[in-house]
Amino acid sequence: MEKVKDFRGIKGHLGVFREETAKAARIGFAGVPGVCTPFAQLFAYAVRDKENLFIPSTDFERARTLALTDYGVELGEVNPGRVDVLVLLGGLSMPGIGSDIGDVKELVGKALKDEGKLMGLCYMDMFRKAGWYDLLDFDCVINADIEGFVLRKQE
Repeated sequence: MEKVKDFRGIKGHLGVFREETAKAARIGFAGVPGVCTPFAQLFAYAVRDKENLFIPSTDFERARTLALTDYGVELGEVNPGRVDVLVLLGGLSMPGIGSDIGDVKELVGKALKDEGKLMGLCYMDMFRKAGWYDLLDFDCVINADIEGFVLRKQE
């Protein structure tokens, strides 16, 4: 894989995601429930003009819509169906909580339309660390690194 763009901050992160999914009508986010769900909701909000769904781990039959409500993006009704872009979230590749690569490959075959795009969306280069660049034929991976600090009032 070759680096083609840099970005900064949440706005930049959401912007490159919108660019990469611009031609899609239906996007599926596959990730670990609880850990990945809020990331799917955030990125689905950025492309709220499209049909979005969340696939818990690799259980395609339990895919639910990501519905825009007065509270933001929430899980809606069960609604499996093939997608133009399948977004694998980084939690799937995390040891101990992620999914078996064989199950992930099976999900790709079930969920992604024939001319669809396989995308990875992760933090801290999880897919590279898990060796998934060699195991999956990603069309695009969007990675971000998280840095931070804590401030505390001194007494």
